[in-house]
This record gives sequence, structure tokens and C-alpha cells, in this order.
Amino acid sequence: MGRTIAIGNRKGGSGKTTTSVNLAAALAHKGRKVLLVDADAQGHSALSLGSTVTPGQKTLFDVLVNGVEPEETVRSTYLSTFHLIPGGSRLATYERDHATDPSARLRLAERLDSMRERYDYVLIDTPPTLGLMTICSLIASTDVLVPMQAHFLAMEGLAETIRVLGGIEKYYHSAVRLLGVIPTFYQANARLSRAIIGQIRDRLGESAVLHPIRTNIALAEAPSHGMTIFQYQPRSNGAYDYLHLANQVENLS
Repeated sequence: MGRTIAIGNRKGGSGKTTTSVNLAAALAHKGRKVLLVDADAQGHSALSLGSTVTPGQKTLFDVLVNGVEPEETVRSTYLSTFHLIPGGSRLATYERDHATDPSARLRLAERLDSMRERYDYVLIDTPPTLGLMTICSLIASTDVLVPMQAHFLAMEGLAETIRVLGGIEKYYHSAVRLLGVIPTFYQANARLSRAIIGQIRDRLGESAVLHPIRTNIALAEAPSHGMTIFQYQPRSNGAYDYLHLANQVENLS
């Protein structure tokens, strides 16, 4: 059975989708079979891979609402070992219509369970909120990674994520492990970056902080071309950092 990893942070602008797309690609470049599930109504993971959702095409919404098998929504990417299930704006309707339905929180886990037998990794790009789709994604996952900008206000979001993980274990009997925090937009010479990382290590332990993703303009440019960093600038700091992160994720058991 493969691992299901939610990439989450309720604070927008943390590099969550950039991490979801490029970590998935890095794992695929290492020869792993990877499925990226876009659970965000903004659909930015698909757009970052040059994939658009047109009327009539099946998405994650159809898996959750219309009983469509997940396999029917899977799309290929530039790598044969890297696949995508797109999200899209209709997920916002799902959140609104099922927000108070307890069974809806388990549906993603139930529907994705079979995919864990087909892939080494299922990565879920979650919305930048703690709404229904984020809760669904965490319940469906074995692990969670938290991309986080190294500044003071981001610490509150990390603390809230840890509280939510405790609630999921308590109320849904689903243990989701915090695999680590990924410092994003990292500047090694910035005193604040070093201080925030030090605080995380003090609170969560040395191993909780994973390889940082340095500020790199190529990472910001690549999505506008519908490319991962490995297609756009494979020799950039961004490509190096995500490959290093993929190695860490592989080694964390």
C-alpha cells in the first residue's frame, strides 16, 4: 500500500501548490508512481501542469458526488509515472452543500482507498482553509507536510494544523502523522528565517524541519508555462531543493 500525503497550510501564499506539484514530480523522477489529487477548488495544481478542466470532463467532484470511479478521472502528465486527478470550482459547491454532513468528511478516504494500491505516493493538494475539503484530505492521509513561510504569523497556522490533527485522531480514529514542516521562500541570510526555524525545532524536534525551499524566481515562473521546475529550469536551486526534499520524504518511515 502506498502512502497518502496531504500538503496543507490554512495560510495562503505558503507555497502549498508549488510544493504539491514539484514534490510529486520529484518523486516521479526518482521512479516512483505518483498520483497528485487536486482537492482545491482553485484548481491550481492542474493549471501548474498545463492541464485545464473543460465542461464535461470528470474531476474529483464527480468522484465525491456522482460515484465516478477515481480511475476514470486520472490524467497523464509529462512523466509516465506521474498522474493527476484535477479539482476545480465545483468543489466549492461540494463544500457548501455538505459542510454539516459528517459522512462527507470520510468520503474522500473511502473513494481514494483503492488508489493506494496502484501508486507509491498519493499527494493531496489541499485548500488554504480548514474547511471540509481540507478535513477530508487529512482524514484520507497517512501523513501531512506543512509548507510554511518563515515568519511569525505563519507559526499560528502551524499550531492550528497540529490541533486539527489531534482532533482527527480523537474523533475519526485516523492517525495522521506530521511528517514535517517545509520552510518555503527561504533566505539563509535572513535572521528571521533562522529564528523561526529554530522555534519549530525547539517545539517539535530537530527532525520536524525538512529541507528548505529557497526563494527562486523560476519556481514562480514555471506554473505560467504549465511546467514543473524540472521541465522549466532543471538546474535551478528550486529543482535541487525539491529533489532533496523528495529524498527526505522517501527516507522518513
